[in-house]
Amino acid sequence: MKLAQLINRAVAPFGLMIVPKRTEPLLYQHEYGSGGYNEYKRIQIRHNKRKLDAVWADEETLECIARYLEDSPINLSQGLCHGARNGWEVTWFKKRLGCQMIGTDISDTANGLEDMVQHDFHDVKPDWIGKFSFIYTNSLDQAFAPDRALSAWADQLSPGGAIFIEHTMYHSASHASEMDPFGAHPMVMPYLLFEWGRGKYALADILKAGGQSNRRAVVEDKGQVWVFVVKKI
Repeated sequence: MKLAQLINRAVAPFGLMIVPKRTEPLLYQHEYGSGGYNEYKRIQIRHNKRKLDAVWADEETLECIARYLEDSPINLSQGLCHGARNGWEVTWFKKRLGCQMIGTDISDTANGLEDMVQHDFHDVKPDWIGKFSFIYTNSLDQAFAPDRALSAWADQLSPGGAIFIEHTMYHSASHASEMDPFGAHPMVMPYLLFEWGRGKYALADILKAGGQSNRRAVVEDKGQVWVFVVKKI
């Protein structure tokens, strides 16, 4: 079933539906045509190398997550950052929380960076099942199949662990493209997480991290930042 159909089914009881693109779209998933996944991967690696020095993560958002983790009963033994490009957030969490960290990126550039490994975050890695106290990403918009990615991430959580998904209006449908193939308005994300996570994981909390952005970030002002906290059922 297409994402738009899932959303329409979920919001129908509230008298809502996704309308044709006369106004701001709520949801978008890029189609790569005959190139399919291989085209997706080629484009992701090309843009990773083009933007290797750019940083999206910002300290205010990461600090919000760090405080949440410290106030929770989660045993902070090891964390994982998916789609971390140059590993900036990996290093930040390692220093701030004092735990072991691993970062992933689909590009081979990850292999030359400390605490980073080349890995497609859609894939199941048997050695990582049940291993991580928490997972952070600001890159769900770069997913070829976001539902499949989240399913793999949920399996990577240790008991009581949590996934933290950073989301802004720059992760919405209007900013989606072949480079960032998945886009969803923030108000749609809880419905998607409900549909995708049935019987496996669920939305546990929504953090608001404010609107300040790191000066190293790609954009000067990301506006409001929401962090969706997901836990295994």
